Amino acid sequence: MSLAETLLQQIEDTRLSVQERARLRCQVAGELEHRGQYEAAREALGELWQGVGVRPRLEGFDEETRAEVLLRAGTLSGYLGSANQIEAAQEAAKDLISESITRFESLGRTTRAAAAQSELGVCYWREGALEEARVLMEQSYPSLDERDVELQAKALLRRTLVENSSGRFNDTLRLLTDGAPLFDAIQDHALRGRFHGQMAIAFYQLGKDENRPAYFDRAILEYTAAIFHFEQAGHTRYSASDENNLGNLLLELERYDDAQTHLDRARRLFASLKDKGLAAQVDETRARLLLAKGEPLEAEKTIRSSVHTLEQGGECGLLVEALTTQARVQAALGDVRLSQNTLRRAVDVGEQAGSKQEAGRAALTLLEVHAERLSEPELFDAYQRADELLKQTQDAADLARLRACARAAMNAHASRAAADVGETSALEYVHAEERTASVLRLAKRFAVNKVHMLVCGETGTGKETLARLVHLWSGAEGAFVAVNCAKLRETAAESELFGRRESGGTGAHGERQGAAREAARGTLFLEEVSALSPDNQTRLLHLIEHGEVRPAGSTAAERVEVRVICATSSELMELAADGRFRADLFYRLQAFAVEIPALRERRGDIQPLARHFIARAQARTGRRVGFAQESLDALACMPLKGNGRELRMLVERAMLLAEDGERINADALELLLLRQTGKGSAADPWDGFNLFEEVLAFESLFIQRALKDGRGSVTQASRLLGLKHHESLNVMLKNRHKSLLPSRTPVRQRRRTITKKIKAESNRDGQDR
Repeated sequence: MSLAETLLQQIEDTRLSVQERARLRCQVAGELEHRGQYEAAREALGELWQGVGVRPRLEGFDEETRAEVLLRAGTLSGYLGSANQIEAAQEAAKDLISESITRFESLGRTTRAAAAQSELGVCYWREGALEEARVLMEQSYPSLDERDVELQAKALLRRTLVENSSGRFNDTLRLLTDGAPLFDAIQDHALRGRFHGQMAIAFYQLGKDENRPAYFDRAILEYTAAIFHFEQAGHTRYSASDENNLGNLLLELERYDDAQTHLDRARRLFASLKDKGLAAQVDETRARLLLAKGEPLEAEKTIRSSVHTLEQGGECGLLVEALTTQARVQAALGDVRLSQNTLRRAVDVGEQAGSKQEAGRAALTLLEVHAERLSEPELFDAYQRADELLKQTQDAADLARLRACARAAMNAHASRAAADVGETSALEYVHAEERTASVLRLAKRFAVNKVHMLVCGETGTGKETLARLVHLWSGAEGAFVAVNCAKLRETAAESELFGRRESGGTGAHGERQGAAREAARGTLFLEEVSALSPDNQTRLLHLIEHGEVRPAGSTAAERVEVRVICATSSELMELAADGRFRADLFYRLQAFAVEIPALRERRGDIQPLARHFIARAQARTGRRVGFAQESLDALACMPLKGNGRELRMLVERAMLLAEDGERINADALELLLLRQTGKGSAADPWDGFNLFEEVLAFESLFIQRALKDGRGSVTQASRLLGLKHHESLNVMLKNRHKSLLPSRTPVRQRRRTITKKIKAESNRDGQDR
C-alpha cells in the first residue's frame, strides 16, 4: 500500500480535529501531486478546494493550516492549468502561492516559505519568465532544511529546469553532478527518474553544441533510465514526457522509425491521462518529424492542433515553440507571407511573456527561412531583435545560429549594394490576399502586351505604384512621367500636358515640350484623368488612337511612342453618361481596365502593408520603434477610408510619438492615434492629456481642412462644417484659432448700389451745409 493510500484511510478517522483533517488532506494531495496524479490530488483536498480559479475554503483554520491549504491549491492550479491548458491558471497559482509564502513567513516557518517560493518559481518557468524563476529558486534553496533530503532534491531539480530552458546545460550538469550523492541516498523512484531525465537533456544539448556524438549515446541511456524509474514509481505523466524527449532526440539523429515509436507511445499515455498540454507538446514534435520525412500536409494538420491547444493556456514558451514549427511547415507549403507573420507573432508572444530564449529563436528562424525575401530594413530589424533577446544565452547552438545570421545579413547588404539596387527596381505591391494577386496578374498581362490602361480605385489604394510596376514589367526604354490632372487644372497649367506653341517678343516661335513627349518610349501616367478639360480629353483620345501629340496653339501633330495609363477614383461611367467626360474616350480606356479593391475589402493585406511601412520608416528615420502583434491586429480592424495612404500616416504618426526602442501595444496605439496634440508616448499614452486641448486640436484640424477645400472662403467652409452662419466660424477663428486666420481669403469690399451711393452723397451734402 502506498503512502498516499495509507494517508487517505486516516482521513476517515472521526477522532481527527478539523485542523488535523485539513492538514492530512494537504499531505495526501502533495504525495499524489508528486506522483503526477493531479486530478486525484484535487479530489484528495475534498471540500477544501473546488478547482482552478476558485479560492480555497479557509474559514475556521489557524494561520499555518491556511498557509498549507493555499500552497496546495496554488501548486495544483499550476499543474492542472498546464495539463488542461486553462487560461490565466498560472496567474491564479502565483497569487495563491504568494499568499501562502506571506503567511508562512509571518509564522517564522522559513523552510515552508522556501519550499513555497520554489513552487512559485515553477509557475514563472511555465510562463517562460526564466530570469524571475531563477531568482526565486536560487533565493529559496539556502533556506531549505538540510535534513529534508527529498525537499532539497526537488528544489535542485527545479533549478535545473530553468538552467536547461535557458540553454545553460553546463550549469545543469554541474548542479546534477554535485547533487548525485543526494539522489543516490533516495529510494524515491520518481525523484530518481527526474534526475536522469534532466541529465539526459543536458547531455543531448551539449552533444549538439560541442559536437560530441558520445554524449548522444549517454543521453539515450539517461532517458531510458528515467523512463524505467518513472514506470516503477507509477508516474505515467513523467514517463510519457521522457518518451517524447527520447523521440525528439532520435528525430535529431534522423532515426525516424525509432522516433515515431516513442512519440506514439507518449501520445497514447498523455491521451489516457487526458493531459491536453503535454499531448500538444508531443504533437509539436510529431509535426517536426513529419516535416523531416517530407510530409508537410500531415505536419500542418498536426501542428495546427498543437497551436490551438497551447493558445488556450498560459505557457507561452511552449506556444512560441509550436508557432515556430508551424511557420516552418507553412514555409514548406509555400505560404510565405503567412509563415513570416506567424514567426513575428511568435517573437511578440515570447517577448511579452518574458520568454526571451524562445522569442530569440523564433527571430532567428525568421532570418534563416526568409532572409532572401525580407527587405534590408526588415532583415536588420529581425537580427537586432534576435541579438537583443539572446544576449544572455549560453546556448552554443543559438550563438552559432546568431553568428550565421549576422553573416547572412552582411552578405545580403553587400550584394545589394554591389548590384546598386535602386528604389525603383525594388518596387513592390505589398499584398497577401489572392484577390490582390489576381489584380496584379491581370495588370502584368496588360503590361506585356503594351496596351493603354485604366486603373480604378479609391484614393490611397496604390494606383500609381501599380502603374510604375506595369512600366517596369513592360521593359519600356523611356521614362515614367506622372501627371496629376486635378492639380494641373487647379493651377491653370493644363497646356503643360501636351505642350504648347509660344511666341517670343521678337515674333519668333518656340515649343514647350509637354509631359506626353517627355514620356516618349516610356509611360505617361495620368492621375485623376476625370479632371481633364474637354480639349485635353480630345487630345488624349487622339494620342491613344493615333499616337500623335498636338500641342496647344498648334495645328501640327507629332508622332510619339508612349503608353498611357490613366487612373481615377471617380465613376467615369457616370461622368460619361452626364456628358462630363467623353464617352468615346471612356470606352477606349475601359477596354483594358484594372480595379484595385479598397483596403478594407482585402484586410489580409493590411498587416503585410503595415510592416512594409514600418520598415520604410525605420530605414528613413533610423528609429527602432516596434509594433506588437496585437497592435498590428488593431490596425487591421480599422476602417481605413484612406486606404494605404491612411495606414502609412497612422504608422508613421505612431512611430513619431513613441520613444526610440519602444514597442507599441494595441491600447497605446489606439490612444496615440486618437490624440491630436502630439503628446504622450508608447510607454504612457495618457501623458499630459487634457481633454480641452485635444478637442481644440481636433477642431482646428477640421477647420483647416474646410478652409482649404473651400478655397479660403469662410462661407463655403462654414457650409462644409455644417455651421448655420459663417459668423460662427469667424468667431471661432478670432477667439480659438487665430493661427488659421491667414488661411481665409481676404474679404473684398462690396460694391455699393446706386441707392446707397446717392444716400451717402446726400449725407455728405447735409454735413457740409
